[in-house]
Amino acid sequence: MVDLQGKNWITGPDLREALEDYGIFSHKEDVFLFLRQFDRNDDGRLQYSDFCDAFCPKDSLSAQVLN
Repeated sequence: MVDLQGKNWITGPDLREALEDYGIFSHKEDVFLFLRQFDRNDDGRLQYSDFCDAFCPKDSLSAQVLN
């Protein structure tokens, strides 16, 4: 859905393009800030695990509600 080339990582432009495909139009700066916050190794790419960390609930109650 987001990683169309199957690279196991995405860049800011990849994420922005994927969001636009879903009708979400974001500013470059917002995507950059999101990427910077969740990119654990500071390589400018979101690994699959980084992406999961960004969208998975941190507390067990929220995880149970979503389940």
